[in-house]
Amino acid sequence: MASEESETKYPIRTLHEFLSEMSKEWRNFKRGALAMLVLLSISLLAFIPLFIRAIRLEWDIFAYMFLMGLAAFIIYLLRIMAVQYRFFRRWGHRMEQLANLEEKLMSEMLEENKS
Repeated sequence: MASEESETKYPIRTLHEFLSEMSKEWRNFKRGALAMLVLLSISLLAFIPLFIRAIRLEWDIFAYMFLMGLAAFIIYLLRIMAVQYRFFRRWGHRMEQLANLEEKLMSEMLEENKS
């Protein structure tokens, strides 16, 4: 019988691969947070004429409560996305510095191995 060697599977092969993938995903999440900030800001601006129309047409109290709840929810989401975007921007910069340092160390190590 042939003996089969079981290879241990790791989530990543190298630190370089991990940092590259992390940097790519980080940029995607940062762009997503920025897109949500823009969309939520537009939604809040579009909400203002609707609220003015509700006042002019004298809708009932439940409509006002719904609109105020909706405005509060949009403002809350804007705050959350702003905090998330700041997090991604701050830590994304650190991740890029780490990736650059790793590439520099890798190139230095390759040069040392050649000589």
